[in-house]
Amino acid sequence: MQHKEYNIFCKVWVTVIALLVSLTAFGQSQTKKPIYLDTNQTIATRVRDLLSRMTLEEKISQMRGRASAIERLGISEYIYGGECLHGVVARQETTTVFPQAIGLASTWDPSLVHRVAIAISDEARAIVNKEGNLRYLAFNSPVVNMARDPRWGRTQEGYGEDPYLVSRIGVAFVKGLQGNDPKYIKVVAGPKHFTANNDEWGRHSGSANINEQILREYYLPQFKACITEGNAQAVMAAFNAVNGIPCHANKELLTQILRNEWGFNGYVVHDAEGISDLYRNHCVVSTPEEATALGVNAGCDIIDMRLKTHQNYLLKAVQEGLIPEENIDRAVSRLLTVRFRLGMFDPPEMVPYTQIPYDVVDCKEHRELALNTAEKSIVLLKNEDDILPLRKDLKSIAIIGPNANRAQLGVYSGTSSKVVTPLEGIKNIVFPGTKVYYAKGCGIWCPIQTKYLTSGAKEEQHGFKGEYFDNKDLSGTPDLVRIDKQIDFNWRWGSPARSISNNNFSVRWTGSLVPPVTRTYHFSVIADDGVRLFLDDELLIDEWHDQSPHTYVASKKLEAGHSYIVRMEYYEYEDNACAHLDWDFEPSIKEAADIAKKSDVAIVFVGTDISVESESHDRSDMRLPGVQEDLIKEIYKANPKTIVVLINGSPLSINWTKENIPAIIEAWYPGEEGGNAVANVLFGDYNPGGRLPITFYKSVAQLPPFYDYDIRKGRTYMYLKDKPLFPFGHGLSYTKFEYSNLKIRPKIIGPAGKVYINVNVQNVGKRKGDEVVQLYVRDSVASVIRPIKALCGFKRITLKPGEKKRVDFVLTADQLAFFNSNLKRWIVAPGVVKVMVGKSSEDIQLINSFEIRK
Repeated sequence: MQHKEYNIFCKVWVTVIALLVSLTAFGQSQTKKPIYLDTNQTIATRVRDLLSRMTLEEKISQMRGRASAIERLGISEYIYGGECLHGVVARQETTTVFPQAIGLASTWDPSLVHRVAIAISDEARAIVNKEGNLRYLAFNSPVVNMARDPRWGRTQEGYGEDPYLVSRIGVAFVKGLQGNDPKYIKVVAGPKHFTANNDEWGRHSGSANINEQILREYYLPQFKACITEGNAQAVMAAFNAVNGIPCHANKELLTQILRNEWGFNGYVVHDAEGISDLYRNHCVVSTPEEATALGVNAGCDIIDMRLKTHQNYLLKAVQEGLIPEENIDRAVSRLLTVRFRLGMFDPPEMVPYTQIPYDVVDCKEHRELALNTAEKSIVLLKNEDDILPLRKDLKSIAIIGPNANRAQLGVYSGTSSKVVTPLEGIKNIVFPGTKVYYAKGCGIWCPIQTKYLTSGAKEEQHGFKGEYFDNKDLSGTPDLVRIDKQIDFNWRWGSPARSISNNNFSVRWTGSLVPPVTRTYHFSVIADDGVRLFLDDELLIDEWHDQSPHTYVASKKLEAGHSYIVRMEYYEYEDNACAHLDWDFEPSIKEAADIAKKSDVAIVFVGTDISVESESHDRSDMRLPGVQEDLIKEIYKANPKTIVVLINGSPLSINWTKENIPAIIEAWYPGEEGGNAVANVLFGDYNPGGRLPITFYKSVAQLPPFYDYDIRKGRTYMYLKDKPLFPFGHGLSYTKFEYSNLKIRPKIIGPAGKVYINVNVQNVGKRKGDEVVQLYVRDSVASVIRPIKALCGFKRITLKPGEKKRVDFVLTADQLAFFNSNLKRWIVAPGVVKVMVGKSSEDIQLINSFEIRK
């Protein structure tokens, strides 16, 4: 080959080789993983890379409660609205249902609550693993709002009235949900509702007006603990305003306090219509675009839980300059960060929680945990002459009451494969020869019995004629006419029929009432929204206005056998539709009294259900609804050996019952194994050790007005000067405990110091039992109003008969600090601190003190 030809040949091959190298490199560049899928990179780096690949519209699509899938980037659809308050709420799945949150708090056992939360999150992950779809891993739980007023409809969802107790239970629950892996989280915990959310009647438009000291000392500590100790990855904002600024638009709360002060690194989710409220109810802006801008700029990261139209509002707000695009990037970065921590962009084998098997869901071990938790949540309120526990070989037992043969689970409950009622639990435990009689006696409410009503259309048609209109004002021709046996409806977010819309409908009921006896009858009406009640055209109740569910009462003397025309008119504006017409006459009480009379003992199960107290439904008083107190009185008259078991979600003013009935048990809504748990306590297989996480008041007269959020005006055990019906921390046992030798060292500390406190507790009774040792403190001298006493420590211990244990506490000076509103900082004031150790906030056994010096 000639030299020249050789040179040409070499150049050709060099070109070919270069081309091949280039093509190989190009191919490699096409197959190389993008940075956001590189598990060797930090999550922050991966999030930045993924965000850089997204269009504005794609980013905004991630700021919805149901985040859209972006297939080109491998982003799947994701739902942020899960609930697991006391068990996973899962469609088409049966899951373990534990006691309601107020019952969890009554255990005063954070380690047990932590185990419950682990079980719940295991079931949540297992369901997702089975489906192969990671959409349902974000949960809006727990509720850590303070139950500063027991009339609050959502009291059952929280952990009571004390910030220290709520903090300890809340942190345990958050940690149990999220797991302990250093890199990945099992599910997202989202404490709610941030903050000072404690009334339902005005929840969409009201303002909690609070002194900053009380805000910092009472309404914020439990949220702070869930963030700084529990590392919760989400927070839900509250509907209400705080000091006139809606929480969803409150930059001081959502950015300055939550992020800048507490170091929160998760996302803020808005609550349902929270953004819509900004222009519809709070009226701080006039357009949806302005509302979404307020929310995002204040620190909300998810702007819509229901309405897809908010996605359009967000885009328009950015285009109009109301929201800087960097604020969109900030929000989406937070959301993506949490999803990376869930392992959604990593191979399943790298994420430990993807291996949780489906057979943990509704498993035997979790059911046993539900039983043990229910047992530990039960509070023995009274036990005169040690009437409890009962013998299992009694000849006969009367089981009576509206909650005797119902499994009350409470709100935000999953679906159990098997629930145990109290009646079933008692039948399971007594001897085979024991005769168990049952009579309902009455309902929670007492609707007018159908047999005393005729519809007016035909004499033989018993009930009310119901005319249903698809408008608010009963105008035009009704869309539906039917006979309703009673007015006893709780449609919630639904409607009476398919032809009627969920909102903006009205109903007129008419019927003839023939009372069975001559007496004064008390009629009660519950309605959301407007309601009017007429008797023979006389207007007895006139509340024709928008409102959350409220109870109204009217009285009228009626003659036996006389026919009276009853007319009730009702309209529903939006959400939580309900309408009830009740009276105080229940003939089946006699049947219940008859079985009580022939039995060795009568057990009466009374209380509430979600028709009495729930989301959007506050109570107007704290008495037993309907004629339940009359039932208790009649049963006691028939058989003085009567025991009352309360199954309810919040405190009840049971003054007559406390005064007269020898034994009272508080069981709350005890979960799927509640019936067995109650039976085990009644018959002594379990010695109760639960304690009240909230004060039981004698009546609403002991409380300030419902909308007053200043707890210093007599709210909670910390500021209540009157004697309560049952105090915070109260709970008895079938054994007895003695306290001795309270020691504190050192006796003098500085503002940054700590003291070590110990006390001896001995079981001096004849049964093994649990005692909850409670530590309270009081500043003897302070420059601002301080609590009468404040819980600063507690421990639940188990002691055998004769056994003694030393219980240790560590108390830091920081725990005694108060917030100075003028200086905007926490102050540890010098002075003498009284230390009180006891069985409840009122049953103090030992007192000592120490001093803080500068």
